[in-house]
Amino acid sequence: MPVHHFSLTVPADKIDPMVTFLTQSLGHIGFKELSRFGPHVVGMGETVAYFWLAATGDDLDEKTVGAILKKQHIAFSAESHEQVQQFHAAALKAGATDNGPPGPRPHYGPAYYGAFVLDPVCGVNFEVVKIG
Repeated sequence: MPVHHFSLTVPADKIDPMVTFLTQSLGHIGFKELSRFGPHVVGMGETVAYFWLAATGDDLDEKTVGAILKKQHIAFSAESHEQVQQFHAAALKAGATDNGPPGPRPHYGPAYYGAFVLDPVCGVNFEVVKIG
């Protein structure tokens, strides 16, 4: 069964910078902010919010949250190799760190083509992938 939606929990002061990074990096595929519930919950997607950003509570210190976020990996589907390349270029322009340039990844499968970046806000490993 496919995932309907999911959330990434980030420090409250990182929500707006993360929204900016994601829209700059994925806007070419129609990804945008679609809804906001107060200052601490943002829904994003193309036409329906399926990717949510939510603020962490006060029960975790910044070092712990940072360590957890740096272990996260989120991949978005592309419709073409060009979209993968556009994501990578846009993400780097938005301040991300290269974590794997666009190209084939035969160790993931014979038709796997992806690109990876670490976002400049929280260090999350974002990927855009085209299979086939």
